[in-house]
Amino acid sequence: MKKAHLAIAFVAIALFVWVLAHVRLSTLVEQLKAMRIALPIVLALSILRLLLQSIAWSASLQGRGISLGIPKLAGARLAGQSMGYLTILGPVISEPLKIKLLGTSTEATIAATFLDNGVYWFTSALLAILGLASLPLVAVHGAVYHSIPAAIALALMVLVITRRTPILTGVVRVLGKRAPSWLKRAEQFESSIRSYRVNQPALVRRMFWIDVACQVLVASEVVVVLWALHLSIHFFTILVIEGVTRGLKMLSGWIPARLGSDEGGAISAFALIGFSPMLGLALALTRRVRDLLWAFIGIVLLAWSSRRMQPSQDMPRPIPTNLAQEAL
Repeated sequence: MKKAHLAIAFVAIALFVWVLAHVRLSTLVEQLKAMRIALPIVLALSILRLLLQSIAWSASLQGRGISLGIPKLAGARLAGQSMGYLTILGPVISEPLKIKLLGTSTEATIAATFLDNGVYWFTSALLAILGLASLPLVAVHGAVYHSIPAAIALALMVLVITRRTPILTGVVRVLGKRAPSWLKRAEQFESSIRSYRVNQPALVRRMFWIDVACQVLVASEVVVVLWALHLSIHFFTILVIEGVTRGLKMLSGWIPARLGSDEGGAISAFALIGFSPMLGLALALTRRVRDLLWAFIGIVLLAWSSRRMQPSQDMPRPIPTNLAQEAL
């Protein structure tokens, strides 16, 4: 396990160097000089968001009788997200890595983790849809209809997340005996996750409002950058900028570090509302520096965990509650 973690860490370091080579450090440095006030505030907002996300994840795990400290959850999240950010696999590699770093791959841990992800992505998609729906109120270049495909894709994502009936159950039923074992296993996990959500409505509501607070913090980054650029700040302007950039971010997660996509999305968002398109680079590059910093910290944590991880330390502490008994 340690060798596997070290190998992943080395791959992450190589990818990190590759991203730095393609980001144009001179542009980053120049932009940082202009955003030297905004960047620390954006970093502080990001730290607070990481704390809230870890609290929501902890609540989901506790609902399945698993207790882990917030620092460990935050470290596992950063390490997993660093690999998802730097590779073309995105959540396909980041989510399993997060679970592995917790030291347990039980069905309860997997269901709780994916429930946490589902609630967060649900609130994220809602914010993106709200921003895209606000385009007609502030758009000045008549490009409102360009956002329709993204809005439809995000709406479909929301429907997939919120439906109670498992999607893979029908696929497995159609394939019958020809269904591969991995698909049957995935169908079991999906059923477990959706049942968990239905059986724990109070917990899901709590996680939802925590994640809504996370989305407010993300949108606040736009406010900080607009303030630093001495641009006018309006509610719908913030929604549109965040909605457009968020939609492109969710649709371009397969691009390593979303190179070009983040910058293009921010430039397009600023152009749509009548701001100078090049000012959008300030938002994109400020967030780029933040993401690279968290990716670097995640890589360090990944390498560090491979040296310190012990089997006895990886096992979560069970919580003697009715919820724990129901999860068994």
